[in-house]
Amino acid sequence: MSATHSFSSLLPDVILDAVESTGLWSDSRIYPLNSYENRVYQIGIEDGTPVIAKFYRPERWNEAQIREEHQTLAKLEEAGVPVVAPLTFNGETLFRHNEMFFCLSPRLVGQHPEADNLDQLYQIGELIGQLHQNLSTTPFEKRINVSPLSQMDEAANLILSGHTLFGQTELANDLQLPEKLKATYKKQIQILRDKCEASIKRYWPSQLRPIHGDSHRSNLMLHNGQFHLLDFDDCQNGVAVQDLWLHITQTENPRQQLSEIIEGYEAYLPFENRELDLVDVFKCVRVINYAAWLQSRWHDPAFTKAFAWFGSEDYWLNHLNELKNCELEWGQISR
Repeated sequence: MSATHSFSSLLPDVILDAVESTGLWSDSRIYPLNSYENRVYQIGIEDGTPVIAKFYRPERWNEAQIREEHQTLAKLEEAGVPVVAPLTFNGETLFRHNEMFFCLSPRLVGQHPEADNLDQLYQIGELIGQLHQNLSTTPFEKRINVSPLSQMDEAANLILSGHTLFGQTELANDLQLPEKLKATYKKQIQILRDKCEASIKRYWPSQLRPIHGDSHRSNLMLHNGQFHLLDFDDCQNGVAVQDLWLHITQTENPRQQLSEIIEGYEAYLPFENRELDLVDVFKCVRVINYAAWLQSRWHDPAFTKAFAWFGSEDYWLNHLNELKNCELEWGQISR
């Protein structure tokens, strides 16, 4: 299947055929859920509870990497960590239909965390500590290892090239970073890269650990009084603070939030305070990667519809302003 049209064949009949190939019988109700990298649907089941069908974006993860994700979730669920593991049918969790990998998971109903709720931040810290404790003995063998400088370079180069990820297709000129802003962009990226490199030289863990990799609020669900971690699509070998810093939402005085998260985390594992100096590194990488992600996926019609504001001159000026703020706010967390 051409990566340019990764999900173009994913029509309702195809979705239902895929689900029913596992032995379930659908009642033909399909509800798209909020996902762009992959395609995720709630599927009604005859005389049963709806399931969640996730179709993986082709050419992103290979089969071994997806299976490692599933095996990890099964082990975590067995250990009592509140996660949502794929359903098993005849001993299998990963299936292929029309050359596309997919899995089915139970539906979880609940609410996402409140951004400034300190009690919930403590609970989130506990959950991530429990996760890291259970993952500590089983590092990923197939998944990526975090590499901030390489990721920053790759994302910045993609933006400067004006290309999408697959096939090196060039964006329309009116969507690319304007030529008149490229010198400013390169200068700002270099400033941030130098700061990131200096922070990494001061401290980088001797060994990476398995982490969730994208534990923002939308990937957490409060269900029956307990937070559950969702969507391990970005699980990787990384740094503990990667799974914590995304829950710091205050920019004026983040210390109180940070204290609650770390206190909860340390109910399970000690936290290495030197990792706080890496928060700015991961923040920079995330800001740059987000713009590069939108650009790299612009061949996908779902992106052009959902992110119609991408690519205007105002967009790129705002992106530059975000990068400048990364510089100005540097060290606020670790002070």
